[in-house]
Amino acid sequence: MTGRLHDRPRFADDLAQQCNGKLALQSPMVSKWSFGYQVEHLYRASHYVLDRLEEAMSGANAKEPMGPWGMALMVSGFIPRGMFPTIPQLVPEGGTMEIIQPIKDSLQERLANIPWDLADVRASDGKSKHPRMQWLTASQWMLFADVHHRHHLRILHDIAETAPR
Repeated sequence: MTGRLHDRPRFADDLAQQCNGKLALQSPMVSKWSFGYQVEHLYRASHYVLDRLEEAMSGANAKEPMGPWGMALMVSGFIPRGMFPTIPQLVPEGGTMEIIQPIKDSLQERLANIPWDLADVRASDGKSKHPRMQWLTASQWMLFADVHHRHHLRILHDIAETAPR
């Protein structure tokens, strides 16, 4: 498939649907974070991945290696729960719509203005650094984003299922 990347990808719609009356739900047996903290984290992480994609699309760092955690993620397509501490810039600040809404709006704007298409992403051999996975290409960042997003959607589902009402 070639052509422009979709300016409203499904992950953004999935994420927007989570901005509902469940933000205050908590289930400590699932996560130390509330539903809203998880949603805010996903929005922050989406921006972080777009920043890394932009870096990788520059073509820089093409010879840098992927680390063992990166290889494991690429092979397994899985992130185990609770194994990796969150990097500071992705830690939620409150999990409320007052905090989430501006991040949500800016993500929609960024997605609508992505300058590359899928062929560009696939052809790019540039890399940018993930704090644990090490150096990832733009294509690998897209896979990481998908795996990370699904990981947190499962957590959101489990919080909603187990939280006291």
